[in-house]
Amino acid sequence: MKQNRILLSVGIFILATLFVACNSNQKENKTTSSDVKSEVKVTSENLPDWQYVGYKVIHHMTMEINQIKDMGFNVFDNPPIADYQSFVITPALDHFYTRAIVDLRNGPIIVNTPARDDRYSSLEVFDMEHHAIYAEVTGPEAQRYVVVHKDYKGELPEANAVIRTNSLFPFIFIRTQSFEIAGDPKADKIRRQASIEGEASDIELPDVKDTKAVIQWVIDNSISYPQTKDLMAKAAADYTPEVHKETFENLKAFLASGGVSGNVGMFEAVDDPTGGTHKVRGAGTLLGHLGFPVHHAYYQNIPVTAEGVPHAGANGPFVVTVPFVPGVDLFWSVTRYGSNTFLPLNPADIGGNNIQAYNAFNTKPDENGNVTFTFSMEDPKDGTYWMPVKEDGYYMIFRYYGPAAALNGNTAKDIVYKGTPLEERFKTVTF
Repeated sequence: MKQNRILLSVGIFILATLFVACNSNQKENKTTSSDVKSEVKVTSENLPDWQYVGYKVIHHMTMEINQIKDMGFNVFDNPPIADYQSFVITPALDHFYTRAIVDLRNGPIIVNTPARDDRYSSLEVFDMEHHAIYAEVTGPEAQRYVVVHKDYKGELPEANAVIRTNSLFPFIFIRTQSFEIAGDPKADKIRRQASIEGEASDIELPDVKDTKAVIQWVIDNSISYPQTKDLMAKAAADYTPEVHKETFENLKAFLASGGVSGNVGMFEAVDDPTGGTHKVRGAGTLLGHLGFPVHHAYYQNIPVTAEGVPHAGANGPFVVTVPFVPGVDLFWSVTRYGSNTFLPLNPADIGGNNIQAYNAFNTKPDENGNVTFTFSMEDPKDGTYWMPVKEDGYYMIFRYYGPAAALNGNTAKDIVYKGTPLEERFKTVTF
C-alpha cells in the first residue's frame, strides 16, 4: 500500500501541474488537424536562468519529499514497470525501477546491489539539484557501494566504489532490465534483493506546495555549487507556483519546437564540461526525469517529421526504419508518449492495445538487417511493427544504452533527417 500511495501522491502533484498548465486555456489551445499540420517554430524565448534551476529542483524534489514521507530514508521502493499513471514522466518501459532516498547526516551508507544474470542493471545517484553524480553498470556479481557526504572525515567501509555528494539526502536509482514489457518475475525477484545499510534520523520536511520553502530546504541541506549558488538563492526568494507554471509552459514549447532532441547535456554533473545550459537541464526533467548522462545512454527525441511537421495521429502515419543492430554495447529501445502527459498512452484510448515500446527482444530484423516502425491510428498490417497513436500529439524516444563508435550515423535522428533542411538542426553527437 505504501508503494501505491507514493505513485498516487507524486503522480497527482506532477500531473496536476502539467494538466493545469496545459489546460488553463483549454478552448484556445484545442488542437485540430489543421493546427497540427503547421510548420514547427520556436515559440519559447529564454527565461532567466534562476527559473530553469527552480523548475528542475521543484520537479525533482517533489518526488523525493513525497517518497521520504511515505517510505522514510534508506528503504528501497520497488514500483511496478511504468505505465500511463507512472510516477516519473517519459519512463523507459523495459526495465524495473528501484529507488530510495538516503540519509547521510549520520555518516556513510552502503548500497548493496544484487548479483544478476545476463540482463542489464545499473546504479545512478542524483544530488538534490537533479545532477547525476554517478552512473555505472552493476554486476554481474553482487556489489557494494559507499555513499558519503563530502564533509565526512571518518573511515570508510570497504566497497567497490565510494560516491561522494554535496547533498545530505541523495536519490539512489537502480534499473534492472526486464525481458517483458509488462515486467518479468525473474527481473522483479533480482531487483528486490538490493538493500541499504546505514542509520537514518527523523526530519521535518517542507510542504511541496511551498515552492520557495522546498528550494530553501535544498540549499540548507547541500553544499552549494558555485555554478548555481546565486541562482538557487534567487529561486528561493522568488520561485512561486505561478512562476513554476510559466516555466513549465516555456520548457514544453522548447521541447515541442525541437529546441533539444536528445539528452545531451541534461543530466551531467554540474561541473561536467559536457553539461548543457540551465534551460537544457530544466528541459531534461520533462524529456526524462532521472535520466542518464549521454555517455551511459543516448536518448533521442524525434520531435517532427523530416518535413518539420509535429507528430500527431491526425497527420497520418509516420514510418521509420532503423538498423536492428545499431552499434551499442548494451541494448536499444523505442517508446512512444503522449505530448500532453509525457507518459505512455492509456490502452483504453488506443483500442485496448497495450503496445507501448519495442526493443531487440520483441522485434526481429528484416532481410536487410533493419526494423521498421509505423506510428498510426490504424494497424497498417504491412509487416512493420505498429505503434498505435491517438489523433492528437505524441513523441517518441529512441534509447541507445552503451553507445559506441559503431552507432555514429546509425541513430534514428541520423536516418530521419539525413539530407533534409533539418539535418544540421538535429545533428547527433559522435562517440
